Amino acid sequence: MKGSGFMAVIEVTPQTNISALIASGDVNEGDVLLLEEGIYFQTVTIRKNNIRLVAKGSEVIFDGKATLFTAFSLLNVVGVVIEGIHIRHYRDDGIFIQAGSANRILNNRINNMVDFAIDIIGSTANLIWKNHIQDCRSGIRLGSGSISNWIIDNTVRECFSTAFSIFQATAVNNAFISNKAIGSRGNGFTMIGSNNLLMDNLSIDNDQGVSVFDGSHSLAIGNRIQATRLNAFTVFNEYQNYFAGENQLECNGRIGINIIGEFGIFLNNESSYNADTGMTLASASRANLVKGNKLVCNIPQNMVDSGSDNNLIDNTDRPCEPCQSPEDICGHCQDKERKCGRGSN
Repeated sequence: MKGSGFMAVIEVTPQTNISALIASGDVNEGDVLLLEEGIYFQTVTIRKNNIRLVAKGSEVIFDGKATLFTAFSLLNVVGVVIEGIHIRHYRDDGIFIQAGSANRILNNRINNMVDFAIDIIGSTANLIWKNHIQDCRSGIRLGSGSISNWIIDNTVRECFSTAFSIFQATAVNNAFISNKAIGSRGNGFTMIGSNNLLMDNLSIDNDQGVSVFDGSHSLAIGNRIQATRLNAFTVFNEYQNYFAGENQLECNGRIGINIIGEFGIFLNNESSYNADTGMTLASASRANLVKGNKLVCNIPQNMVDSGSDNNLIDNTDRPCEPCQSPEDICGHCQDKERKCGRGSN
């Protein structure tokens, strides 16, 4: 044990029972558990506030060996840090947070979870930052009652289901910023709830890019979606007052922007080289403002408005050039982080 005063740095090895150590009187709030490199075969439950679990090197590995369930469970705690750990082969979640707040999940590698890499339920003001996730059922989920969480600069690759999701209407005021969803069989981003922000995210080669359900007042700004197998961006029935601005949707398998909601604003987006219409306002859509969008070479047409009382103002409708089609432009779009469209080489 190293340190001075009340707080300490406590060195931990793979032989340490970390859950028992944290629960003991030897660990106080504010202490750092400095994890030595090696393979840890254990699950960790944390019920004490302000504990910091920090990897000493790049080879701190928690391996459930397909027999253990959740690697780290944070239960009703504040200010816990998990930083720099490689988590793999657990039968449930990598990191589970329930009824917690202001916890920090930073720069971890998580792969081969049977369920979620990071699962957050009924929790507020948590930061999930710079985690790299691969080959899990799903990536990062915010469940019921998750409010004002920050999901920033994470990468989720090749998951079986959705990469990033808000999964209950009671999850509100959350922000997803500068994340990457690449190569998942489900959606890149599934957003349920109100007043949630999607900003500067990237979705490539997923089943669908962004799907929005059940709520109002959410925003999507500056996101890029390409090479989806189905629709790139869909705002579903009765979602009200959605704002989508300066998003780029290119080389997707079906519709670029599919609007089924009401009273939304779609401003200065670009939808290009999509294989089934650039922007569709479906029959259930109503009273949306669609202004200043650029629609280029979408097949069979750039825009269809089948809704009621939608306002279409100053949108650019540019057909394909002679001998040009989305197939000609989009041949490399599944390259995992390469930009599609003309001028992308």
